[in-house]
Amino acid sequence: MTQTHTIKINGPAGILETSLDIPESCTRGIAFLAHPLTVQGGNKDHKVIRILSRCLTSAGYIAVRPNLRGAGSSSGSYEAGTGEVEDFLRVIDTVFEIRGVAELLPAGGRVVFGGFSFGTYVTSLAGEIRKPAAFIFAGPAVKRFEIIPPEAPAFVVHGEMDETVPLTDALNWARAAGLPVTVIPGADHAFTGKLPLLERIISQFVALI
Repeated sequence: MTQTHTIKINGPAGILETSLDIPESCTRGIAFLAHPLTVQGGNKDHKVIRILSRCLTSAGYIAVRPNLRGAGSSSGSYEAGTGEVEDFLRVIDTVFEIRGVAELLPAGGRVVFGGFSFGTYVTSLAGEIRKPAAFIFAGPAVKRFEIIPPEAPAFVVHGEMDETVPLTDALNWARAAGLPVTVIPGADHAFTGKLPLLERIISQFVALI
């Protein structure tokens, strides 16, 4: 059974409200998740972020879901990625300093970054600095943001009928990056009506990393 603890972290722009989803047995490592655009209602409790967390905790990862600046009860306001990356990095550093978390992590545990939409941009930039073992990109917001192709293994999933980021744009980006893309037929940007399928295929990737 997963337990959720919500804490407040001192971020560059003030308080960062952060939830830690901790599985009964942490056997794999820890994952840090980034939500979609704050100015469009994105936050740590977005349904796609919740699915990422469930997939990861079910596989034995601690999942960390911060509200980046301006989201939920976090301080600050939207900064188009620059400030949000600073927040994300601060959350990572702070969580690793929490004694209780450090004691739960297995020796040699893996670090995973996961994001949805704008969150894929945040994790791609943060990944240039922290170098996770793997990435999960759901609905990568290519064209809207310059998402850096990851050096580590990455799972990319996109909706066939994505109205925000057309599938063609996602495929063009993935082709240049040398990445495969899993396409969910009939799915829009938020995977409406396709969430069980999204959860199933992400769980399959998580089992392999």
